[in-house]
Amino acid sequence: MNQLVDPRCRGQKFLAVAMAANRESGGMTPKMMKASGLASMDSNGFEEIEVEEDVMEQKLAEIQEQSLGPLKEDLAEWLGKHLGMEVNADNFMDVLDNGVYLCQMAKVIQRKAHESVMDGSYTEPLPNYKLRCKSNAPSGSWFARDNTANFLSWCKAFGMADDQMFETEYLVSHTAEKSVVLCLLELARIGYKFGLEPPSLIKMEKEMERMEEEEPPPPRPPPPKPNSLDDEVKRIAFMCKCHDHVKKLGEGKYLIFGKVVQIRFLQNRHLMVRVGGGWDTLEHYLIHHNPVQVFEHRRPNTANGSHDSTSKYLCFKSKYKSE
Repeated sequence: MNQLVDPRCRGQKFLAVAMAANRESGGMTPKMMKASGLASMDSNGFEEIEVEEDVMEQKLAEIQEQSLGPLKEDLAEWLGKHLGMEVNADNFMDVLDNGVYLCQMAKVIQRKAHESVMDGSYTEPLPNYKLRCKSNAPSGSWFARDNTANFLSWCKAFGMADDQMFETEYLVSHTAEKSVVLCLLELARIGYKFGLEPPSLIKMEKEMERMEEEEPPPPRPPPPKPNSLDDEVKRIAFMCKCHDHVKKLGEGKYLIFGKVVQIRFLQNRHLMVRVGGGWDTLEHYLIHHNPVQVFEHRRPNTANGSHDSTSKYLCFKSKYKSE
């Protein structure tokens, strides 16, 4: 009997192979390896990989775009609520790329910070930073770059680390959407510190932190719920063919590929996995952490066609699950 596979999980074997190869080679593509002399032009193994390289890169880009979708939706709702503007996941970068709304959001947070100092809810000194912004800056212009650079300087003054910010050109030219999204999540955390209502993802983070600090309540079986979080986790894990590696440990807590993670529903639509200081969709996380899919490429011995175990060329090993 044929099993239905979620389209978002198709090609995960090839993707996992490519990512394993990418890690082993220090992030170099087959073309880069050839250019640097790590692989010869007549190496059959790398020729085969190069044929599918463009397809793999396109698929990786699609998966990353899908994984950023829930984060952009959440941030768009947050920005719209505080700034009274129209933005969604589809036009996210187009609306923000001149830096105007980012500067406006920073000013909202700065005003909230001053209010917190005045009412005594925040007692630490605030940075004295006057944020300048050209409100009619056209997209792609030098004024847009100035606005974005001023916003990033404000972020640094308010304690944001360098590795949490993005380069100006990433926003203006739409070249690194993920860096922009992660920076805005950190901006929301700064606002939360001063009492500004945060996006749903930040609320979930704070709820997890409180749960970790509190004494765990006596365990009791929860009543069954239709379309519960656990049902959705099982469904996605089954469709990605890795359900044997996903075990429930508690409410919202799972053991996935040997690592304990927290999973939450975002707006009752997206399953989000807490990853370090950020979030990832469950589908994207399963694809990128499946440890059983790697494969081997060796340079063949040109004399007899066998694999040369002493070859200085990079080797990749693989073991696939049976279909």
